[in-house]
Amino acid sequence: MSNIRFASPEHRDFFLDMMSEARRNDCYHRAFFYVMGIAPETRANIRQMFDFKQDCIEPDGMHGGWQTSGTVRVCRLAFNLWNGYTDPEHSNAYSPEDLFCCEFAPYFMEGVKIRYPEYCRELPPAKKQVEPTR
Repeated sequence: MSNIRFASPEHRDFFLDMMSEARRNDCYHRAFFYVMGIAPETRANIRQMFDFKQDCIEPDGMHGGWQTSGTVRVCRLAFNLWNGYTDPEHSNAYSPEDLFCCEFAPYFMEGVKIRYPEYCRELPPAKKQVEPTR
């Protein structure tokens, strides 16, 4: 966990608090709560976005008056990492082009790494290309 980059101490604390409250400690919960913890607004409204008793996301929370263009991106990515969720009426809004064009992008990448650790391993350094001699 020490190699995860957090946006702030509040982000880290939120993540740890939510994971202690979550039913499971798996890549779905870790990715969801990591991403939802990026913005102060999503942290403050987590119970509108996630039902802890039912252990599921709350898509209706996307229509909260507190949502901004940035927090909508946070929630969309978190929902998609949870279970592949996309809003049928706005499925194109879940594309990388629409999600990642904001200040949260570096942390979004961390969320993707948390969700898909088996595919997001570090690559070995690239070998230097040798130019053929003529």
